[in-house]
Amino acid sequence: MLELFFSASGAGTCIVLMMLILKDFFHSVAARAFFVLIFGAFVHLCHNWLPEELSAYAYIIASATPAFFWISCRLIFQEERRLPRISLAIAIYSFVAPFFKHIISSYLGYIPPWVELFGRTIPQWFEYALIIMGILALLKGREDDLVESRRRLRWAIMGAAGLSLGWSIFSFNLHFGSAASRVFAIDLSILIIIGFLFKGRSDIWGVAPSSVKPALLSMTSDLPNTAIEIEDDSVPAYLNKVTESKELAQVKAVMLQGFYRQEKLTLKDLAIKLVLPEYKIRGVINKELGYRNFNEFINEYRIAEAAQRLISEPDTPISNIALDVGYRTLSSFNRAFRKEKDTTPTAYRELND
Repeated sequence: MLELFFSASGAGTCIVLMMLILKDFFHSVAARAFFVLIFGAFVHLCHNWLPEELSAYAYIIASATPAFFWISCRLIFQEERRLPRISLAIAIYSFVAPFFKHIISSYLGYIPPWVELFGRTIPQWFEYALIIMGILALLKGREDDLVESRRRLRWAIMGAAGLSLGWSIFSFNLHFGSAASRVFAIDLSILIIIGFLFKGRSDIWGVAPSSVKPALLSMTSDLPNTAIEIEDDSVPAYLNKVTESKELAQVKAVMLQGFYRQEKLTLKDLAIKLVLPEYKIRGVINKELGYRNFNEFINEYRIAEAAQRLISEPDTPISNIALDVGYRTLSSFNRAFRKEKDTTPTAYRELND
């Protein structure tokens, strides 16, 4: 009876969260991946109510939960549309293999040892790996994250993942703990996540405004709390108006002095330089400029200077320019340059020669 109560309440909570995503945020790829994750949890909670012939398929759908947990973490917290091929193959195998196991065992009438190995044992280990990979994606880049609600969500999901996915999957696969305890763990974790998502849903899944480029920042006034019109036909109209706070003026001033050239520059370093709390600087860069990651903010300054010097200093080695603007290695500079300019530094120099 207790398990039924927890299952029903958890399923209802999943429906509320899925409706929220469908209504307001289904345009976001990360939100769609998270929708599948919640749907997997919903199916897991409801599988005991399903007819016996459907329960196996419910198990297969629920087995996709760790894969979409990892995918959701990559998309939400690292904002990477391209997923590593090997990791993606592991994710797909983890829930496709149980499906083929069910088909083969139904056809043969029994489960051969090799089917048990490739259709159950290996996918289970892959599920554990995907949970760990998802948690690592949560941890990676947390110091550079400028979206305050997303920073809080990292820790909420960390706790919820450890509580629900960890307890439910490990206890189910290793045959310890009651079914009611697993359902309760899922219920509690979903409620934790919903609380944080409702509070910061627009920042987490909403469309982030385009960043104001360093070239535009250099054109703005030093007067705080002033709306400045910047006539520049190369950018959208809404970027031609910048409301500048006192803190933004301070950030802009120190950046234009070349502070971004410091190697291994962190948000904490900038906070110490400006004698401001880190949360205020995060808010300024995120809310007023539209950046969601500190490295992205710094890289735009570095790449802007590097691009200018590649043209104005044709005889200066690219490696020297990379080191001068703050990169520790040429490879990291090349990656950042390609991401910003969609070409290599060498090709950019030749194109503008």
